[in-house]
Amino acid sequence: MGQMANADETAIYLDMPPNYTLEKKGVKGVLLKTTGCEKLPLTVMLAATADGRKLPPLLILKRKTLPKSETFPKDVIFRAQEKGWMTEELMLEGLKTVRGRRPRAFLNQPSMLVLDAFKGHLTDSVKNQLREMKTACCHPGWNEIRVAVN
Repeated sequence: MGQMANADETAIYLDMPPNYTLEKKGVKGVLLKTTGCEKLPLTVMLAATADGRKLPPLLILKRKTLPKSETFPKDVIFRAQEKGWMTEELMLEGLKTVRGRRPRAFLNQPSMLVLDAFKGHLTDSVKNQLREMKTACCHPGWNEIRVAVN
């Protein structure tokens, strides 16, 4: 079960203030403090195996480069991209780094990955990478389960 996984990306914001407040009836104004980052998006790719293990998240920050002076948690993979979005290149890297950290990955056993219809998942380079990793992919953009195992 540890060789079967699902992965997906979603956009999140560094600051997500609520769209409601709790205050006494009749109050004219409500002070809502934020960090000022409510419009600063990032993308996170989350993956989990069928036996319930969470693989390290891949966080894509909206930046040209990662800050050199920052220290990031070791159990999270950080990358930079100008728009803060997942790209084909980051998907390829995510396959290597995130999938490579699944249980017994070093054994290079056949595995299966479930992905959504994001266009970065449909590229030939991603399919080739999956094939090299002996990973079958179940994907709604394909007409059938593609067995990428040699």
